Amino acid sequence: MAMRNRCGTHRGTPPVRTRSSLAVWVIATCALVPSVAVAQTGGVVGRVIDAETGEPIPAATLVLRNTPLQVIAGSDGRYVFARLEPTRYVVFAIAVGYGADSVEVTVGAGTERTADVALRPIPLVLPEMVVTAGRGAERMDEAIASVAVIAGREVVDRNVTTLDKALPFVPGVTFNGNEQIDIRGAAGMSRGVGSRVLMLLDGHPILTGDGGEVDFRSIPLLDLDRSEVVKGAYSAVYGSGALGGVVNVVTKPISDEPETVARIHANAFDYRSEHEWADGTQTDFGFGLQHSRRVGDVGVRGFVGYENADGYTENGSSRRLLGRVKLASRIGQAHPWDAYVVFTQEKAGEQFVWRSEDEPYRVPDDAAGNHTSGFKVLSGGTWTPRARSTHLVKVSPYFNVNTLENHFNDNDDWHDAFKPGLLVESVWFAGNRHALRFGVDGAHTWVRSNFVGDPRITDLAAFAQDDVEISSRLKGNLGVRVDYHRATLGDAELAVSPKLGVAYRVASGSTVRASLGAGYRAPSAIEQFVSSQQFGFRVVPNPELRGENAWSGELGSSVRLLDMIRVDAAVFGSLFKELISPAPAPDQPFVFQFQNVSRARVMGVDVGVHAQVVPRALEVQASYLLLDTEDRDTGAELPYRSRHNVTGTVNVLNGLAGVDVRYRSRVEAVLAYPLDPRSHATVVDLRMGYRVWNVLWQVKVTNLFNQFYVDVQERNPGAPRSLAITAVRGL
Repeated sequence: MAMRNRCGTHRGTPPVRTRSSLAVWVIATCALVPSVAVAQTGGVVGRVIDAETGEPIPAATLVLRNTPLQVIAGSDGRYVFARLEPTRYVVFAIAVGYGADSVEVTVGAGTERTADVALRPIPLVLPEMVVTAGRGAERMDEAIASVAVIAGREVVDRNVTTLDKALPFVPGVTFNGNEQIDIRGAAGMSRGVGSRVLMLLDGHPILTGDGGEVDFRSIPLLDLDRSEVVKGAYSAVYGSGALGGVVNVVTKPISDEPETVARIHANAFDYRSEHEWADGTQTDFGFGLQHSRRVGDVGVRGFVGYENADGYTENGSSRRLLGRVKLASRIGQAHPWDAYVVFTQEKAGEQFVWRSEDEPYRVPDDAAGNHTSGFKVLSGGTWTPRARSTHLVKVSPYFNVNTLENHFNDNDDWHDAFKPGLLVESVWFAGNRHALRFGVDGAHTWVRSNFVGDPRITDLAAFAQDDVEISSRLKGNLGVRVDYHRATLGDAELAVSPKLGVAYRVASGSTVRASLGAGYRAPSAIEQFVSSQQFGFRVVPNPELRGENAWSGELGSSVRLLDMIRVDAAVFGSLFKELISPAPAPDQPFVFQFQNVSRARVMGVDVGVHAQVVPRALEVQASYLLLDTEDRDTGAELPYRSRHNVTGTVNVLNGLAGVDVRYRSRVEAVLAYPLDPRSHATVVDLRMGYRVWNVLWQVKVTNLFNQFYVDVQERNPGAPRSLAITAVRGL
């Protein structure tokens, strides 16, 4: 059984008490930071350049080793580290497509030193720096957690309109139906309620307030720098929602020079003759326009877009208006800051199951015309009130609003949600060995709905983490987070999530890592308080619903050979308890509610390979995910997981042409229609591109051999063959 979740806006006024509590946390956390009086400080300035051509490298990342300071180089390659205590520093520089390098510099009191960094181009084009695994900047190959990165350039090459169409090629990531992201088998399929993967936008949570749902259609693409995927239970660092992992969407810094990007695309579907159902051709169309520039000391980036899709199913149509604004301070400012607002308004059809096996792209007569309408506003920002070489403080508020109305034949449910939150984080470098990170995190959610009621949810947390450099080759971290969760009419919950990890650098480009951590996910408002009739099922509330818990561990290794091949592999295991799932309500025949019904075990192997066989001419990527799952109460396999999951990509001509392959073995267990036949699924995509006058023209054939398959959830067909044509200018 599956529940459809959509969220909305609350029109009330937040209680003063909640705002006061957040203010107290800010003051308390800042008070914990050592106040260091510096009579005279110095600085480091310089440029990041190509070692072969001498040309500047824009948007390179620079880190001051053994400090919390990190900056992004401007369009001219220039960078600035200011207000540094007098001592010796190591400036470490990283840029996509270049080998990392560093320079040493000694800063004196009241002096400014110049330190240029020359980087050598390498064949293997990969993002080197990540910020999500440990909440701070570090090299991807040296991260203690398993982390994979998909670069913005790769998303463009794959010619997709939403990020969820590119993420399946990230090792360890699968999708169990439309937008149902799963990392290493932790999530299964929940159809829009309670994602076990935490989604972040520039470090800010963007799950919906009432259902904890991921909406990939709201996530920006034209200014995407990279997406970082952290695998395993990561609540010790990120709290509720990170039970199975974290995906952080990182947008590009705003350039000093004006930039304009435009994208237009069209798509048409081609059905097998036995599955033809519409009189005309089903098509999708959309466009987006983005512009950025500096206005004084403020960088401004704006985006507007429109999507109009017939979809490939009878209820698959959608109309979507998108808008986005990002603001950021100029590089080198004393107190850097950034802020964003994302807006989405949408009307979308809803298909729950097909009409029949002979008409899989049609819906039952009583479901024809079912659709939803609503909008989302995601906003947030980060301000750094204190940035020194020994300590740093960041304040990150966010404010998410969601609203939706169902227009179904069996209900007209509506729900609104309003969720402000605040993270205050401090980092203190205690000598050259320890980086102490601590902070507080809180959010309050108001929901109004005709089928959920008017619940109020409070989430508070405190966390601490010590990153320690044990030796020049060995580093570790130890952390813990305490989450407090309370919902109207429900009992308060307290969850403690510890973590421990180590990483050992065997040789240059070769690291072995091991980690163990706990995970926690609080129940969403819809899971706990839903009372509705949907798709023929009656669902009732369960105020006694508790949060989910997990322990996750792994042993992995990352190896880079000759700057041309990178291999990352891990053996992992997770134990889950109190998993939330629909189940029959006690003493109520044919009535369901969400309950803590199962314990589970997931074990497996996760392997990813990225090779530049011929520099800028032939590139190969491959991934393999093996899952061994068990419901520990019944002994059966967990539903909606495939034992074998394989992806492969061959790129030629520097990504202008390529072939993509996805394979999933037969799903062994489902929750409904267990007698339906199920089979393996293999989907092959072919794409080509060509640049003319700064315009990238792309053609893509998805599902080249027009295989018919069930898209994991019962009686939901996968997309038939389609032809997409895209033009992008300015990337």
